[in-house]
Amino acid sequence: MEPLNEHPREALHAYLDDELSLEASLAVEDHLASCPACRRELETFRALRRLLQSARSTAATEAQAEPALARVRALGSRRRRYVGAGMAMAMAAGLAALALLPSSGTGIVREVAALHARALASGRTVEVASSDPAALGSWLSTRLPEAVAPVAVGGGFSLRGARIDSVEGRPVSTAVYQVGGHLVDVFAWRSEESDSEPRPSVTGRWTVCRWAHRGVAYWMVSDGGSDELKALAALIKDRRA
Repeated sequence: MEPLNEHPREALHAYLDDELSLEASLAVEDHLASCPACRRELETFRALRRLLQSARSTAATEAQAEPALARVRALGSRRRRYVGAGMAMAMAAGLAALALLPSSGTGIVREVAALHARALASGRTVEVASSDPAALGSWLSTRLPEAVAPVAVGGGFSLRGARIDSVEGRPVSTAVYQVGGHLVDVFAWRSEESDSEPRPSVTGRWTVCRWAHRGVAYWMVSDGGSDELKALAALIKDRRA
C-alpha cells in the first residue's frame, strides 16, 4: 500500500461516501493520522453534510406544513411576523444542535473495522505482547492516563496483548484477545453513557459489536461470529462487575 504524498481532497469525499476500496481507505486513514489539515477538512465536510441533510429535511417539513402556514398568514401581519420569527429561531436551534452531533454509527463501525484490518495486515496486532492484565494495564497507563486496563476472561478466550489506537480522533486502549483461530480487538474508553447490551453488526468480512458498561464504552471487532463477541462482552462484564 503506497502512502499518499499529497492532500487527498477528492479521496476525502469518496472516503465519506464509503466508495473507496479497503486499501485506499487505509491509505487515506494513514494520511489523516499525520495531517491535521486534512483531519480538519474532513470534519468540515462531515459538518456540511449534516447541515445539508438537515436543510433538506426542514424543506420537506415546510412543504408539508404549507396549508397550515397559509391559514396562519391570513390571521394578520403581526401574527405572521411572530410565527416567522419563531420558525426561524427553531430552525437555527435545530441546525446548531445537528452540527454538534457526533459522526454516524456507520462511520465509526467502518473506522474500527479498518483499524482491525490494518493491524492484521501489518502483522503488528499488539504493541506489547502479554497475557498479564496488570502488566498491560501498567504499560497502557504510562501512555494514556485514562486507559481502560484489560482483564483476563477465560471461557476459551486468551489475552494476547494491547496497543494504543485512535478512534474518532480520541486515543483509546485496545486489548487483543484470541479465541480459536480468531483475534478480537476490544477498543475501550471512559464514557458517561448509560449501560447498553452488545449490538453486533457486519461490515465486509468483519463482525463489529458495540456496548457500554459501568462507565466504559466498547467496540469489538473480529472475523468471528456475533456469538463469540457477545460471549466475550459477557465475560468482560463479569470480571468488571
